[in-house]
Amino acid sequence: MVSKFFNRRQFISYILSVPLLVNIPKFSLASNPDVIVIGAGASGLAATEYLLQKGKSVICIEANNRIGGRCYTDNDFFGVPYDVGAHWITNNKTNPYVNYWRDNKIEEFNLYEEKEQETVYDGKKRLISPEDKPLWDQYYSIIENIGNSSNRDISPSEVISNKSSEWYDTAHLIIGPYDMAKDFNHFSCMDWWNYLEPETKSWFCNEGYGSLVKYRWRNIPVQFNTAAQKIKWDGQGVQVETNKGTISSQACILTVSTGVLASGKIKFIPMLAQEKYDSFSGISMGVYNHIALQFKKNFFPHNKDGYIYYKLNNQKKSYPRGVAGLTNVSGSNLSYFDSGGEFARELENAGEKVAIDFVLDELKSIFGSKIEKYLIKAHATSWASNPFTLGSYASAEPGSFYLRKILRQSIGDRIFTAGEATAVEWATVAGATRSGLRAAKEVIKIL
Repeated sequence: MVSKFFNRRQFISYILSVPLLVNIPKFSLASNPDVIVIGAGASGLAATEYLLQKGKSVICIEANNRIGGRCYTDNDFFGVPYDVGAHWITNNKTNPYVNYWRDNKIEEFNLYEEKEQETVYDGKKRLISPEDKPLWDQYYSIIENIGNSSNRDISPSEVISNKSSEWYDTAHLIIGPYDMAKDFNHFSCMDWWNYLEPETKSWFCNEGYGSLVKYRWRNIPVQFNTAAQKIKWDGQGVQVETNKGTISSQACILTVSTGVLASGKIKFIPMLAQEKYDSFSGISMGVYNHIALQFKKNFFPHNKDGYIYYKLNNQKKSYPRGVAGLTNVSGSNLSYFDSGGEFARELENAGEKVAIDFVLDELKSIFGSKIEKYLIKAHATSWASNPFTLGSYASAEPGSFYLRKILRQSIGDRIFTAGEATAVEWATVAGATRSGLRAAKEVIKIL
């Protein structure tokens, strides 16, 4: 059995708890604050709150019309909480949102630990342990191969010893696309192994992770629909040109995704050092999409929050064409069948209907055609083409692990970078939050 996020190593845990702000001052675009925070995801919101607590004037701008970034709960489409982005509340013993909920006794939300219930299918046959042993043998063999190359900045594809197993594609799906949002040839063994993750289970929130994040930062002032277009840092301080005017400040914290940064949507004047641009593309965005299906009844093997994996046909491709499922999320009869990596990009490009039909066909091959009569509604996310992110979450391409350090470094002690791609526990909301606090503390030192 294996959890959604494999625990790779031990580390010294620490707990973060930030009190809620009261009577936060608000600033207009013309205020010329001490600091500009670009992006109102978890990192930008955490940075803004910290700086305000320290008595600094701050403007947080957001190109979208809401806070939360890639952690967002929709309650309208299915009529139940639907985490369009982040759903797993990882690293519960140090997760700042679990601690916030627990320490403040927030009764509006119900958080609980996942049970890690997993079922493996071979066609229509449900495999009962030890029948599923071939999959997990293949899984741990790959884990061992990657671990043995943890000091090498190369792709897993270069070190995996057994690719001929009939369960190889399924194991590839679980370790690569379902965890990393990338296939084996698009991330680094060194990056994978050096991910900071405590040995604790994830938690879920009945009301949605995005709803919890939104509630946590509900008092933070944000200027919405305000997109940064140019950042000038050739004089004293910085000037950020937006679609609504120019803001001047002593420093700025840049929390947008590496996908947006690599696209050139934000221009830097003068241009940055080439290594900084390399870090935007080298710590690249993977693609991870939910294909969410709502059914009239739960016909899956677990009452709620059960994982489903199945044998994929050996497709002789560099990436697996399949999905992994989290069924009956929080008992809501809503299930997420997730695609990742190049296949997620392929499905997204083909359109929502193609993605939904693919999942339905896969489920029919396991549970029979009867499932279609139970279907109420379906939706597929499209994070690769989302203009505010241009991807789901970031990891180092093979040969690019060293660029993580470059990505985190400030630019002239005026532009400071934050966001999940800069975090030691990247690809998580908790990591993004901590990265915002780290950047804010760096800013305080120079103000």
